[in-house]
Amino acid sequence: MNRFQTILALLLALMLSLTSVTMAVARGQATGGEAMVICSGYGVVTITLDEDGNPVGPVHLCPDCLAGLGLAVLPDAPTVQRPASRSAAVVAVARALPAGASLPLPKARGPPAAV
Repeated sequence: MNRFQTILALLLALMLSLTSVTMAVARGQATGGEAMVICSGYGVVTITLDEDGNPVGPVHLCPDCLAGLGLAVLPDAPTVQRPASRSAAVVAVARALPAGASLPLPKARGPPAAV
C-alpha cells in the first residue's frame, strides 16, 4: 500500500506541474496581437493590433486561468521599519495587598491574572 501511495503522489505532482505550465503558456499567449502604446493629447492609450495592423477589441481572459494568477498581482509584503523616536521604558509597579487579604480570583471576562 505504501508503494501505491508514493506512485500516486508522484503522478499527482507531475500532473500539477504540467497543468500549471499549460496555464502559464495560455496566459502569455492571451493577447491575440501586438500591443501598441499611443501617447495622445488625452493621455496614454494602449491599442491591440492583429497581424494585419487592424485594431482588435479588448482581450477576454479565461476565468479558469485567472483563478491561479491571484498571487502574481498581490502587492509586495510591507517592510518593517524602525521607530522614528525612542520611547521610555514602562515599568509596572506592584501594589502591596493589605494584611490578611488574598489575591482575587480571575473572572472569565476580566483581565488576565497577575503573573
